[in-house]
Amino acid sequence: MTHKELISSNEYEQIIALKHSEIKTFIVTEVEKQSIWARIANMYQITGLLAFVLGLFKAFMPFFTKRESIYLIWLVLGLVFTFTVLIIMHELIHALAYRYVGARNLSFGMNIRKFMFYVQADKQVLNYKQFKIVALAPVVTVAIVSILGMIIFYNHAAFYFFIPIFAFHSMFCGGDFGLLCIFANRADKEILTFDIKSEEKTYFYAKI
Repeated sequence: MTHKELISSNEYEQIIALKHSEIKTFIVTEVEKQSIWARIANMYQITGLLAFVLGLFKAFMPFFTKRESIYLIWLVLGLVFTFTVLIIMHELIHALAYRYVGARNLSFGMNIRKFMFYVQADKQVLNYKQFKIVALAPVVTVAIVSILGMIIFYNHAAFYFFIPIFAFHSMFCGGDFGLLCIFANRADKEILTFDIKSEEKTYFYAKI
């Protein structure tokens, strides 16, 4: 179904027209309803925060006792990577997931002031199953890679490189989980969504 067919369909009605500049504010209200995705996001982020605090403490101990800074250096490298390269990788994984579900006309956007980065598929209609694949692709990919990295390099300094990746990427994924909450909070409805690049909006339609 094309977005024009969806708009003109008598079987669906528009339930949300969301400006990209207002996504963060809107997501907060959706997360507060505590759907399954909100609870998963909370657990993921708390786990990431605890991992970073413990990792930071463990990295500092050799510095305080023996003035060994190698662990802190790897931790800082992980932080730099997380807030630069990983942001780009996150959006590229979204883009690959979009391609996987058949969406085209992809473009990237950002709002530095709000620290918001995104990829959109202009006028491509997605159902809940397709949207889950797109939203969760970076979450699953980065979590698996960072956990494997920590396991493989557990007895090496490189272990500390992966801790901030796991920890802070969980924060990056808050918006993805929040958008999934839109579907979960309306579980009784069949919802379709699409972006309009020229309007900088995302639309959600529910089957009547």
